[in-house]
Amino acid sequence: MIKPRPAIENLKKYRPPQEGRSGKLRLDFNENTLGCPPQVIRALQRVLDPEMMTRYPEYDEGRRTLAAYFRVKPEEMLLTNGTDDALKTVCDTFVDPGDMLLVPAPTFPVYEFFHRVSGGEVTRIRYDDRFRFPTDEFAATLKKQRIRWVALGNPNNPTGTQIPKPALKALLLAAPETVVLVDEAYQDFSGQTVLPWIRQYPNLIVTRTFSKAFGLAALRMGCLFASPELIESLQRGQNPFTVNSLALLCACIAIRYSAQVRKYAEAVRANRAELSRWLKAHAIPFVPSAANFILTRVGEHAPEIARRLRDKKILVRDWSYDPKLQGYLRFTVGSRPQMRLLIAELERLKDLIETRDGKQAWNAMVDDPSTGWFT
Repeated sequence: MIKPRPAIENLKKYRPPQEGRSGKLRLDFNENTLGCPPQVIRALQRVLDPEMMTRYPEYDEGRRTLAAYFRVKPEEMLLTNGTDDALKTVCDTFVDPGDMLLVPAPTFPVYEFFHRVSGGEVTRIRYDDRFRFPTDEFAATLKKQRIRWVALGNPNNPTGTQIPKPALKALLLAAPETVVLVDEAYQDFSGQTVLPWIRQYPNLIVTRTFSKAFGLAALRMGCLFASPELIESLQRGQNPFTVNSLALLCACIAIRYSAQVRKYAEAVRANRAELSRWLKAHAIPFVPSAANFILTRVGEHAPEIARRLRDKKILVRDWSYDPKLQGYLRFTVGSRPQMRLLIAELERLKDLIETRDGKQAWNAMVDDPSTGWFT
């Protein structure tokens, strides 16, 4: 049998979303629960023809269009096949075997996935018991260890917490020779961005995606922003045709209707507050979120609660298959009727929900170094 590289052989197996999710209330993977602006679908139907489908993608015009929307120069931007491709490109460009990635714990596991595929090692620093970002520990580690790059979700997945701007600035200054990537996948829901900082900090990379608020997850469209010098290096490490023509076209159309996206994000924030109030009123531990989801601890019956919700065609993210994440569910926040449907079903299941303090379970989750893989 032909064996892969050790870095691949040692990877944990990826657990993709369950199939058959169409037609259900999808509160499990932080997607837009209402759909993209309908003008995108109509425009796509108009332009599709056999001649278009035969051409390789052309990027210059679309890059200029998106750069203007994000208020950057085209040379400060890289088109990517979703955020995942941006992360892979960073690793392909900068990571050698043995290089170190620094991440908080828990966080989006794909940062670590692509880094380990490249043969790198990982240092994790956990959030504290009040879910505050460990700024001092990060800064100290950057000074003591040789860190190749840092990956920071802001807001972070799965906690939904934000890193304060002063903390981000301190990290950028603490390690000017270290690449600091700030993943702003949920920026539309938080309202906070450091995108303009790419002109102040030559070690900063910012990523955005059209998969969340814009509702284009099926097309895998994203953007990476950095100084022209970093972008030039990253282009060398990227597949020249990584973004397909339809994804770029839809992104360029979607930004014309960004007012609809902002209205959706505003509604999500209001509905997030309503769900948070319900959880608090029922003494169910949860993490205050700046994203379009809420991480909550419902206790040992989490798998049964998730199953019963699924029987009602409501999908939520159950983390209990990981022994260190037992008792945790993550709820994507959608429209007001969708959230009231979720709350009504949770009311029917309240006898299964634990309301005790979740601090001990949280500590167990983040102390274990293997926690978080593909959750």
